[in-house]
Amino acid sequence: MKINFQSKSDKNAEALVSAKSALNSLLKRNDLGFFKLPEKTQMWNYSQEVVPAFAKKFKKFIWVGIGGSSLGPKSISSAFVNEDTYFIENPDLKTIQALNHKITNWKDVGFVFVSKSGTTIETLAILDYFMNKLETLNLKISTQSLVITELKASSLYDWAVGNQVPVLEIPLDVGGRFSVLSSIGQTLVGIAGKDISAFKKGAESVFDAQFIDKTLVPMIGFYLEGLNKKDVLSYFWYYSDSGYQLGKWLEQLWAESLGKKDSPLFTVSVPVVALGANDQHSVLQQMMETQLQKSVVVHRFSDSEEMPELFLKSHFKETKPLENKKFGRLLKTEAQAMTESQKEIGNHVMEIQFDSLSEYEIGQYFMTYKLIIGAMGEYMKIDAFNQPGVELGKIITKKMLAN
Repeated sequence: MKINFQSKSDKNAEALVSAKSALNSLLKRNDLGFFKLPEKTQMWNYSQEVVPAFAKKFKKFIWVGIGGSSLGPKSISSAFVNEDTYFIENPDLKTIQALNHKITNWKDVGFVFVSKSGTTIETLAILDYFMNKLETLNLKISTQSLVITELKASSLYDWAVGNQVPVLEIPLDVGGRFSVLSSIGQTLVGIAGKDISAFKKGAESVFDAQFIDKTLVPMIGFYLEGLNKKDVLSYFWYYSDSGYQLGKWLEQLWAESLGKKDSPLFTVSVPVVALGANDQHSVLQQMMETQLQKSVVVHRFSDSEEMPELFLKSHFKETKPLENKKFGRLLKTEAQAMTESQKEIGNHVMEIQFDSLSEYEIGQYFMTYKLIIGAMGEYMKIDAFNQPGVELGKIITKKMLAN
């Protein structure tokens, strides 16, 4: 992963100093476990033992989780173009029942139920649904399942232990939206038939001194400049269908971690996740001409831009420049034009380049942004690891259901 950092601000040097300080403050905290996940060798070894064996038993998989229990794995699945895993994130019966048209034999389905607390009502309700469904088919869901949760008493953990369902760990000191490098992400990598150890190495690479100095600190500095110039919007453009879901993971991490009303110094910008080139035909007009302050981050993917297949013959004058050139040249040029247009109109812009959507680079990306968000929280002097606004909605929902 490489960055091309563009800014006309004369505050860049000051932002880099603040970025280093904020990062150091974060890494000194003993109450946070997310940046220590690569060191949890026992957890990684257990995933490498259990998950490939589980994956070999089944042809299709249903992943049940919500928020941090789903967004990271879903982005990994999308990056690998894994079409054998279906994600049930919302207790919408129409979506759940639609699986009947996609699955011909429920005995061939492996289920993964994920909840950090083990008490997530949506996840438990969907577990109940599938438990009842499989019973009508004379199947036991417990023999076809994995559970990922905290290793402590809860409804989900107790059900798993009582029914001899393998349980993989979300450490107690790792928040849900910061948990993608725990057993959650490891399990999806394994289900997709990819290399869990390469995923780990990617996360570890972020702590290399050169990566910290050349990539991580400048990226933190970029966002601190955005805070200081009072950006209202942060646009995250992904020029790849398979890479787009990384933005949906980042959207939750950004919004839940940094959007706090008790922030004494800053109001964080609203994240806007866009797909290039598709959303150039929707949100681009507002991004280009709104008078609100904004930052723009363009994500480019070499494995989409450099695919070797040629555009053999043009039948239209508009596509004539593509003839006998790589088909990916169109997407590549549009991504380059996005970055150049932002520089030309004076927007705060950064470009991130992926060599490939590999296990290594995905692990690196996840750890990079978790550290960025954590460091921003330190700089803003907020608790980036709670979500009181979300908890209020949960409390009200439970009260209404009880009536």
